[in-house]
Amino acid sequence: MIRFRRPSKIEIETRLGLADNPLSYPEVGSTATSTTLDAIAPHYDVDRHRFRLGTGRDLYSVARKSLLAWRQFELPWLELHGAEAQPSTGQVVATLTPYLGLWFLNPCQVVYTELADDSANETAFAYGTLSGHVEAGEERFSVGFDPTTQEVVYEILAFSRPALLLSKIGYLWIRRVQKRFARSSAEALARACQLDSMPERLDPDPATAG
Repeated sequence: MIRFRRPSKIEIETRLGLADNPLSYPEVGSTATSTTLDAIAPHYDVDRHRFRLGTGRDLYSVARKSLLAWRQFELPWLELHGAEAQPSTGQVVATLTPYLGLWFLNPCQVVYTELADDSANETAFAYGTLSGHVEAGEERFSVGFDPTTQEVVYEILAFSRPALLLSKIGYLWIRRVQKRFARSSAEALARACQLDSMPERLDPDPATAG
């Protein structure tokens, strides 16, 4: 949804309640395996962002809980709606962002979760775009713990492509926003974990990212 004014609370809640609105891409769940992701790569922008949060099982536990509380979305320039509960399959959420007098309400639905307890070494969930989103694709958020190095890593894995004429016209701007979100969400998760330093990027900072 693109509006010339901020959507009202009722409009946002109505949008979140449209459970029959279909996902806007056919490759649902493709962020779960690298093989499937490789197969669809020619048709999408595929992005992977990895950030080192720190070390230790205790940090992993805190980061895991913060991830499931959606705290990576605590950004001054973005609102997340519909995230009162931890991610669950079928849950509908929407991001709301303003830009140049326009308001973008982008709905998504959680398509799978990997919500192991603290004894496991990774926690993840993914959501996919619904009809009305400016993009079509899927995004996976995860926190992992390496028992050998003790490193705690936050990762965003995504594939996307423009879904509307406006997003095709504004393709470069959208790619910049996607890149900004990746870095900002890692910093938000670090703040939620009350870390003294910002996360370290583990992969080269791409010119464009998702």
